[in-house]
Amino acid sequence: MTSRPVYAVSLASLVCLALAACASDPGGSAAPTSVAPTTMSTTTAPPTTTATASRTTKPSTTTTKATPSRSTTVAPPKPKPVTALAPVPRAGVEPTVRFPKNEPAVGSGANASVARVPDSVWNRMVGVSWTQGCPVGRSQLRYVRVNFWGFDGKRSRGSLVVNASIADETAAAFARLYALQFRIRQMKPMDSTWGKNPKGPGANDYAAMEADNTSAFNCRYVGGEEASKVYSKHAYGTAIDVNDFENPYVADDGTVYPDRYWLHRRGPAPGVFSSSGSAAVRAFTSQGLRWGGLWNNPDYQHFDR
Repeated sequence: MTSRPVYAVSLASLVCLALAACASDPGGSAAPTSVAPTTMSTTTAPPTTTATASRTTKPSTTTTKATPSRSTTVAPPKPKPVTALAPVPRAGVEPTVRFPKNEPAVGSGANASVARVPDSVWNRMVGVSWTQGCPVGRSQLRYVRVNFWGFDGKRSRGSLVVNASIADETAAAFARLYALQFRIRQMKPMDSTWGKNPKGPGANDYAAMEADNTSAFNCRYVGGEEASKVYSKHAYGTAIDVNDFENPYVADDGTVYPDRYWLHRRGPAPGVFSSSGSAAVRAFTSQGLRWGGLWNNPDYQHFDR
């Protein structure tokens, strides 16, 4: 029969035509056609390279960030806080008590505080360091407490009464002395402990000087000039005396209180205010207080405003 061979040829031709059409339209959008395998041999064309205008393809570069090697630094151990110093050696003259019994220090560092005068302190002051007629009253005074380095080398705590107007400055100055490890013999308020002043109103400042006591408020006349009946700045609480023995003062008549030994020994020494440029003196002058060591009749122990 002649029809079957003709049909077969026509079908094969159609398949070939379809394949050729697909190959001639590589960018076409028609879905790919699944073609049944045939016995026809297929010739694979070499790949075609298409150049894209004005585009340069750079080889990818991988950057590797170097990680610095870690070195472990061991911090040096923190120095332990100093809890004691060596006792101050004996000098040519000594106060009535070389190493007074002081209160132990409280807390770390200077630990300075300012408060109103407590009843226990005020009761010892009334009738002695404060009497009726004094230029200031209790409400104008403040109680300053601070740690200090004693002549015995121990950390001790002391207190003094000052005018409220210089209370913060006083606390700051003594805190600075503590940081400098400046020595203080003792620091106690002027009250009945010292007895009454034999030369006028106030507590006995002469006894306190002989004991090398650091103090401030004391409603008395100018020391050594009691006959004038002029109130000292101590009567206002605006003056402070520090280490009377190591820092004597010279009265108008030339008398030296409490002793002449340290009058011309103004070089650096424990508890001594050696010069206006010394760090110990600047602890007070930087707070707006003036130093009596610069006066014509020097008062090395004295700071006031």
